Amino acid sequence: MNNNSDYLTFCKDTYTKTWDETYLIECPGKNPQAAKLAAQRKAIDTTLVESLLHYAGTISEDEIWKNISLIHKLHVASLSDFGISDSIQAEVLERCLSAQQSWNKSSGHSFERYIAGIANDELRENEIRFILQSDLTKMIKEGSLTNTPDDIRGLNSWGKDFDLYAIQSIHGDVHVFGCIQSKTSIRDRVGRDVNFSRNAMEGLFWSAAVTLDGSFLNMDEFRHMVNGGGSYSINGWHGMYAMSGISENNDRIYKVNDTLDLFVTHAIKAAKQFIADRRMLTASWKAE
Repeated sequence: MNNNSDYLTFCKDTYTKTWDETYLIECPGKNPQAAKLAAQRKAIDTTLVESLLHYAGTISEDEIWKNISLIHKLHVASLSDFGISDSIQAEVLERCLSAQQSWNKSSGHSFERYIAGIANDELRENEIRFILQSDLTKMIKEGSLTNTPDDIRGLNSWGKDFDLYAIQSIHGDVHVFGCIQSKTSIRDRVGRDVNFSRNAMEGLFWSAAVTLDGSFLNMDEFRHMVNGGGSYSINGWHGMYAMSGISENNDRIYKVNDTLDLFVTHAIKAAKQFIADRRMLTASWKAE
């Protein structure tokens, strides 16, 4: 039964069970720390996906994410309750700080993998995939992309400015057509990321951002950063897609569901524009 009272237990049980099972699988042949990291990644990924599926429409995505964050931190810190004596406060503080650092590192990568794992008939029919930055680096080294030399130089120079890339295969030839930033919250270094996005748009790539919590997009400063206006002369992205925190679309800011259907639709339109006449894929281009 899906209700607001049992999702905390559901998340905790899913995380703990996944962690335990993964650790037992990963431990043989690996050092304990590597096995723990693998178990943490799997536990976050699985709990996120299972919780979104189990509580779709009943618990908001950002609330679920916050709860997974708490469970992860308590698990890493090995805290089962808050009965902390003075003699161990220093040790607990150190462990809690370590847990926060672990969450910051693991959670962002988990959301990236969630987006990269999106697969549906439309994407398959158009031979489009979303790949991680590490996958792009490997493809460039292997020379498996058919983008122009100028494109490759640009993608190389941007380094890790983007978290994911949109690629399409046409008759076996693979090219990058889009650069994607994924953020658990729009607050995360967004002022820096808008400049990276403009680099991509100037290079005639589709530039998009996906955020799990788009609450800050309700503020004028962030709306202007995305759409243009105020102190921003032009739009900062072709599209900003929020899974929660907003109630409706606002120009280039889009409310999306857990399967990111609208984001996928726009990716396909961008891929077709890239092939039909890439010169039109400037900052002013819009998927609608």
